[in-house]
Amino acid sequence: MPVKREPSLLPDAENANSLFARILRWTTTVGRFTIVFTELIVICAFLSRFWLDRKNSDLSDVIRQQKAILESTQDFEKEFLLLQQRLIAVKELYSVNPGYGSKIKSLVESTPPDIIYNLLSLRQNSDDNLIITDIDLVSYKEESIIDFITNLVINPEIDTVAVNKIEKRPRDSRYLVQVSLVFKKSL
Repeated sequence: MPVKREPSLLPDAENANSLFARILRWTTTVGRFTIVFTELIVICAFLSRFWLDRKNSDLSDVIRQQKAILESTQDFEKEFLLLQQRLIAVKELYSVNPGYGSKIKSLVESTPPDIIYNLLSLRQNSDDNLIITDIDLVSYKEESIIDFITNLVINPEIDTVAVNKIEKRPRDSRYLVQVSLVFKKSL
């Protein structure tokens, strides 16, 4: 029985320098280098993943912290912008005001220390240019209200004082007072 031979694509020892043998040796050598190089790339990618995961985690923490800082300053920014708008409105009002500062100063000088203003509204009447003031205030003492109204009546800058309402609710120790004033014309 003849010896069974298996087919082999590798060159025999007798034709080791043939063109096919050289191409086959070159291809297998390049293939081995390609496989080794590819494995090195895969190993580097695997190892760099740990570094990249840590970097990603650090960046996520930084972003989370910066987001928390932005959220915490958001309320302050809204308040600041609102205050800035109010200041602009006050500046515009003072640029065209008919002397409200002296009128408010006169009111402050006539006010006893335990009077609390809830509302102070000044406006200029378009007909006769008189300054009209509406005041809502709170006091816990009846004497303070009397002193306040007396001070307003004797104030030389005030022309008319009208007490619109004095109210004391049951179970409440404070008096609610509404007063309207008309200031004398400034010369």
